[in-house]
Amino acid sequence: MRKLLTLGNPKTEKSVEFGYLTAVLHLAPYKASGINVCPMAEQAGCHVGCLNTAGRGGISKGSKRFKTPAGMLPDNAIQHCRIERTRMFADNQPEFMRRLYQEIRAFIRKCEREQLKPAIRLNGTSDLLWEKIPFPVSDNKRGIHMVYTNVMAAFPNVQFYDYTKIWKRFEREVPANYYLALSYSLASQKYAAACTRAHEERDASLVIVVRDQETKDFHIELGGIDGDIHDLRFMDPPGSMVYLKAKGKARKDRSGFVID
Repeated sequence: MRKLLTLGNPKTEKSVEFGYLTAVLHLAPYKASGINVCPMAEQAGCHVGCLNTAGRGGISKGSKRFKTPAGMLPDNAIQHCRIERTRMFADNQPEFMRRLYQEIRAFIRKCEREQLKPAIRLNGTSDLLWEKIPFPVSDNKRGIHMVYTNVMAAFPNVQFYDYTKIWKRFEREVPANYYLALSYSLASQKYAAACTRAHEERDASLVIVVRDQETKDFHIELGGIDGDIHDLRFMDPPGSMVYLKAKGKARKDRSGFVID
């Protein structure tokens, strides 16, 4: 299996211009691995136009596809690797966390060498409650054997951030070094209303995927933030309205996740 963290991503690479290097953990989204790592996917409608198959994740030799519990996916190494990672997280979490700890430490050292600040997204293609998942650390060389409240507590000087569709996360405190942006959708009135409440009452920043450049430009002229300039959402002011142009399958999505 490949490494857990991925550094090569066209959007996160833009972060270098702002002094950050970003590492992303990509799991198999929704139910692709047989484990639902995106609990709000159906209510938000995002499982239809998921970015999982955007870019290289959507390319396979001869357009070959394979069956998963969530439907057909391109038969390529990226998709199989994401499923394998997710299965490891579910079936052998101690080993998963051990590898994640080692890779984050290596990533921090790389950032130091390149004189960049580290930023980490653990939900590149998932929506797990990382703030509630205990993080065991066992490092014989450093003499460390303990369990942190979460991975953010183990690396307090690293900026973690994620997009989420779990609006209830904004009703409780998350670690100071973990920034969450709420992904908006009109797929259901209940979900849209919950996002609006979180925005108005909790100052949650809303990230909105729009159909085309013209629509995005219109909202940016009204004071919205262009979310395609960089991926560093923690740099946005609290309560921002962030607009992204639909990519991959999302361009044809009609669930309400992509806004016209």
